[in-house]
Amino acid sequence: MKKVQIFVEGVADQKFFQDLLNDWYGIELSLGGFQKANGDIFNVEGKGIFDDKNKMRLIDPMLKLNDTTGVKNLFIFDADTFEIESQNFEKYKSQFPIDHFLLPDNQSNGDLETLLEQIINQDNKVIFDCWDGYESCLKSSKRKNGSFTTPARKTKIYAYLEALLGDSKNQKKKIKETERDYRDKSHWDLNSPALTKLKQFLDQYFQNKS
Repeated sequence: MKKVQIFVEGVADQKFFQDLLNDWYGIELSLGGFQKANGDIFNVEGKGIFDDKNKMRLIDPMLKLNDTTGVKNLFIFDADTFEIESQNFEKYKSQFPIDHFLLPDNQSNGDLETLLEQIINQDNKVIFDCWDGYESCLKSSKRKNGSFTTPARKTKIYAYLEALLGDSKNQKKKIKETERDYRDKSHWDLNSPALTKLKQFLDQYFQNKS
């Protein structure tokens, strides 16, 4: 395995990649951030890191030290609008020693939640079918002050897990972004074709489990 430090946008990404890399490559990577010790998967607390002078005072030396010691800096961020974010990263790569991948597949608009929707266990697809009906109902319904707001994709993922987990406090805790178990095959399919591009990217830096 090549030495790697992964930079992500938030705690949800940290947990996802910690579980994903454990499942695919059999490794345990530590989590880090500005408020805690430096870690293998570092939370930069949102997009726009390269435009934040305070954060860059801390990040820039890390990137340079990694580069001089043979540690690859990988940024895995949401694409949001892929064309715009891709252009941004090409600019950043001319200034900083980094490589990058944009979720969901390094070619489409979207984010982590877009990818999560695509890798659910298909036995549970009925949950999203019901959710789609709920969204359609909201969009076609009116209220006195106009239309209803369609819940964000994050809410959809929360609802998906809430429908699958029990009512106990311990079970409900597993819905939280920091507590999810993406290795739970009854919830997630980490062999989904939707992960092919990401797997190809990460295979450059990690060795598959034997």
